Amino acid sequence: MKKIFAICGSTKLASTNQLYITAITDLLGTAYTLINLSSLADIPHFNPDLDTKECPPVVESLRDQIKLADGVIISTPEYAMGLPGSLKNVLDWTVSSASFSQKPVLALVASSQGEKAYQSIIDILTVIEACVSAQLIPFAKAKINADAVIVDTETLAELKSTIQSFVGHMENE
Repeated sequence: MKKIFAICGSTKLASTNQLYITAITDLLGTAYTLINLSSLADIPHFNPDLDTKECPPVVESLRDQIKLADGVIISTPEYAMGLPGSLKNVLDWTVSSASFSQKPVLALVASSQGEKAYQSIIDILTVIEACVSAQLIPFAKAKINADAVIVDTETLAELKSTIQSFVGHMENE
């Protein structure tokens, strides 16, 4: 059974992005086990002086979960024309560890607009050598219901294709 580590880029409890992670999990089926990062808020601010062999334990755990996963799902909104700072912080902590190197990543930007965050996450994941399958879902709240069912047929079809690319990267690891 393949393990997938999921990171929600929003700290909001009732997050549209968490709904998309749930929807993706349902679309993947039972061949995959999903482990969610408990909260972005638990990760301390990135500090290069602490990025040593003895980094904070929560950061070491984050890096280990990414390394042990067969793939990673990141679903994030766009804040102020970019990635949320808390998600960027998590990604910054992984740079020196190469946790994402050659790791299949499904990167989803589900937001009102999202173009700037979409380009940013692709750029960051490319620099840290992830195998990226990405999708932008503008007006995301209108395309999913409270039960994590994607109600927009075009979005659902595109997401199934993105998931297929992501699964292909995991199978070719």
